[in-house]
Amino acid sequence: MITKKAFGKTNKGDAVTLYTIDNGLVRASVMDFGANLVSLETKDRNGNFVDIVLGYDDASGYDNDRGTYFGATVGRFANRIKNGTFKLGGEEYHLPLNNNGIHCLHGGIDGFSFRMYDIELGDDSISASIFSPDGEEGFPGNMSFTVKYTLKETSLYIEFFAKSDKDTIASFTNHSYFNLNGGSSGTTMLNQVLTLNSDAVCEVDGNAFPTGVIMPVGNTVFDFRKGAVLGDRLGKQDKLLTKTADGIDNNFVLSMFDRDFKSAGKLYNPDNGIEVECLTDMPAVQIYTGGMTDAVGKKGAPCKKFCGICLETQEFPDAINCSYVPSPILKAGKDYYSKTVFKMGVK
Repeated sequence: MITKKAFGKTNKGDAVTLYTIDNGLVRASVMDFGANLVSLETKDRNGNFVDIVLGYDDASGYDNDRGTYFGATVGRFANRIKNGTFKLGGEEYHLPLNNNGIHCLHGGIDGFSFRMYDIELGDDSISASIFSPDGEEGFPGNMSFTVKYTLKETSLYIEFFAKSDKDTIASFTNHSYFNLNGGSSGTTMLNQVLTLNSDAVCEVDGNAFPTGVIMPVGNTVFDFRKGAVLGDRLGKQDKLLTKTADGIDNNFVLSMFDRDFKSAGKLYNPDNGIEVECLTDMPAVQIYTGGMTDAVGKKGAPCKKFCGICLETQEFPDAINCSYVPSPILKAGKDYYSKTVFKMGVK
């Protein structure tokens, strides 16, 4: 069942609608501004619904906050591009420097996260589509783009579709902040256990930009292969934890050579039994632990440092400028497709 309701207005005066899919096991709400995942409700071990993502009570909160990206659909290119510059097909392209005035982040100033989308509803799905003209935010090619949210039992499928009439670069992600205590609880997620199926991580500098070193996670604060309580790791004074993020803001390697659908990892809350598994066909997942977050979210809840954790499945950051990672180039006329699934459960 899908229902809809008014969800306020953007700063430009556009009326925003919130759409909710409810299959009795999970509820997911998506708005047509930014195609944001506004809420994701699943049952705890006592059978009570808990909204496990952070966000705001209406559209204006999202429009006024251009730095946090609660639940956002990110594009044309997720993560950072060095100096906002890349070369493709003999041309040099320049993008907005919206990351500390140095790099381009998450598609630029007015990227896909801040567009009004056209909505198409299915029986258990919400498809949100936009057209991005050639040169928008500096990127080449007229691009058609759709993100589709589908509920299947206790899993939320997020599928990305795109096509461009010029060679371009593409990397899309969902930027939800998970807190399995509840998105309006006002608590941190430090009690939760993170497990990652990653043997290597991209080292970063003081601006959270990759240094070019891909290092094994063994014997480091980034080794989550057997699971670790987030508070135990984030409470350490470790030189590998980025200064700007005051925690983790790193790209974890899932696969360098294939696009197989696989489990990136799991987040588990021992206090209420909720577990979320992240599965994807992307080669990497950016883990951000909200070290710079400072907002007032749903129901007036404070969203401060370590309020939530992002599992951003994506291409490698700055992949177009790095020959040693998988290519992010989308060839003209070729269909782009990627899929990420968040599978909810209790134990």
